[in-house]
Amino acid sequence: MQLRVPPPVNPSQFRQNHCMRINTVHFRNFKAFDQEWFELAPRFNLVIGDNGTGKTSVLDGLSVGLGAFFLGFPEPTKARSIQREEVRRQFFFQGTTWTREPQLPTSIECRGQIVDRPIQWTRELTSLDGRTTRQLSKDIRLISETLHRRVTQGAADIVLPLISYYGTGRLWVQIKDRKVETLSPDTRFMGYLDCLNPASDEKRLLAWFKTQEMVALQQRESSPTLEACRQAILACVSDATHVGFDFSRDELMLRLPGREMPFNYLSDGYRNMVAIAADIAVRCATLNPALGANAASMTPGVVLIDEIDLHLHPKWQRRVVTDLMRAFPMMQFVATTHSPFVIQSLPQSDDVRLINLDNANNAAATVGENSSIEDITEEVQGVELPQMSQRKLDMLHTAEEYYGLLRDIPNADETRRQQLSQKLDELLLPFSDDPAYHAFLIAQRQASGLDGRAAK
Repeated sequence: MQLRVPPPVNPSQFRQNHCMRINTVHFRNFKAFDQEWFELAPRFNLVIGDNGTGKTSVLDGLSVGLGAFFLGFPEPTKARSIQREEVRRQFFFQGTTWTREPQLPTSIECRGQIVDRPIQWTRELTSLDGRTTRQLSKDIRLISETLHRRVTQGAADIVLPLISYYGTGRLWVQIKDRKVETLSPDTRFMGYLDCLNPASDEKRLLAWFKTQEMVALQQRESSPTLEACRQAILACVSDATHVGFDFSRDELMLRLPGREMPFNYLSDGYRNMVAIAADIAVRCATLNPALGANAASMTPGVVLIDEIDLHLHPKWQRRVVTDLMRAFPMMQFVATTHSPFVIQSLPQSDDVRLINLDNANNAAATVGENSSIEDITEEVQGVELPQMSQRKLDMLHTAEEYYGLLRDIPNADETRRQQLSQKLDELLLPFSDDPAYHAFLIAQRQASGLDGRAAK
């Protein structure tokens, strides 16, 4: 089959005229954030921090801001509003009672670039009984209304940016239980269907592949759009050699070294990467079919991924960032992680930023390919002595505390000696299964004379 090649595109000129990115975002009274500014890099942003610091809240807030883009679009697009439960609550102690009061207004302010010009807009909730305001998003709404009008007129030169959010439940929370049927021709805006829902829609993904494969067979000619989606998936799944829909098994199949596996039989790690890469690529193709084989590489947009390392082997964690950047060069990614391997893999570039919520200024020291896993774990993520297991670390701390108590024995009266003896017994108890460690500390105790006899 002969592959149809679209006319060449000037990447630099295209990137300048067709862009979507967020440069800064300001949260006010949103979830745990009182007043917080975040500056984002144009290509990849990795958000790290301890549990409860607000990593997912950053993505949720961005999804609210990005949702304003849909205010001028028709169904199936849907703007993401600020929810009542996302309003920050503050505790006050009055008399003998604690009260929990909502802090309003709650707002998300974004500054960035859409199409070919800078733009600023705000989504705001002023009352728990009210709706998220539209007035402060007038400029971005006018842009989307113009794009909507041109698309409905059939303008092929209009490039729609992708917006998508992949939450932690993406592998097991499905939007609807659909059969894998083929898809009828539909509006380009179907590329935004459920795009800000952190759940997954694997059935529609499989239906798209099934439809495209049937069209290619009917026309006896390979589809550039389908091939572009294949290549985007393969770029993110390094050891796969082919991905395609098998009609005899009614399954999307992935060809791996020595075996071929249905998508639903893949391990969670493979399914995670295949689903994200395929969903992004299919949405690009749906939004911008005129780009053909360039749909995945030339569609701009913003992609949010919570826990990008979810179910990935450390070998895969070390390449997931660069794989996604390579497969979708026009996209701005904002992802969260707990993995030092993902942090280590960050390219040394002004287009990439590490946002550390454990630091007051939300910034981390420069890390990446020249930093060891131990350095990142200890200095950036605050893990004490990562070279040691937690049990060895506990043994070290116990020995330090044990020796400290032994030093108190010479000056202790009888009551204090009994207290020290009881405390030493408590410290030893968790390590009774380690005879050498246990015997060593007992010997030190005997040498101190605590039990009335000193070692000779």
